[in-house]
Amino acid sequence: MKFLTIVAIVISALIQNGWSCRTIEELDECAYSFDILTNTGIPIPKNDQEVQDLCDKTQSGLKCLSDDAKECAKGSVKAVLVKVITDLANGINQRCADSGERAEFAKHVQCFHDESKAAPIRNCVNRHIVMMERVSNLDKPLRLGGACCGSHYYRKCLIDSIQQSCGGDSADYFNEVIDAAIGQNMELMCKDLSDTDKCEAKYDSTTLTELKTIMESSEPIQSNQYKTLIPIIVKMLREA
Repeated sequence: MKFLTIVAIVISALIQNGWSCRTIEELDECAYSFDILTNTGIPIPKNDQEVQDLCDKTQSGLKCLSDDAKECAKGSVKAVLVKVITDLANGINQRCADSGERAEFAKHVQCFHDESKAAPIRNCVNRHIVMMERVSNLDKPLRLGGACCGSHYYRKCLIDSIQQSCGGDSADYFNEVIDAAIGQNMELMCKDLSDTDKCEAKYDSTTLTELKTIMESSEPIQSNQYKTLIPIIVKMLREA
């Protein structure tokens, strides 16, 4: 699920061509099909078989996104975008193939069965989607920085909420999962805005305040238009 922020950063910075294959709605469904934080219809795994079922959904959804990138993106951007998704898919495949990794995931995801604990975590994800809608409507020179800085505040919201709801061990686990999935690409794409301190010092202060207000709100918020970040990525791609 966290890779979507990185894809948004890549395309907002680099893409110079349109998207003409799957529709926005189809791409949204590809991502929604495996995102257990936005899609409450996906059961939270309770055992190894259910983890494997989620792995199958995730691998299928990522293949949908990867195939579309290979078919529709062009040139050097295609190579970068495909690499981001491939790196993520390889990491997930490795975790899914290892019974110990599956057991570790199942252990830490159990607190999501308690909706009172899961709700603040889901709210972070929903606020991030709304925040990225706003980023997609910024002036083009501000979009990459907005995506980078927004991702840092999103990650803080997510990990803080997991720590409060599920405990420090689970927060550490998911923080490591995020690093393994997107850390290297974040360093590449956001080297000038690599953390919240640099965002505070370098990014447009008015815009940053607006984005932080969205991410830090305690009120539940949800996009009326999008289920995932994918349609927002497509919008930025078309307008690049």
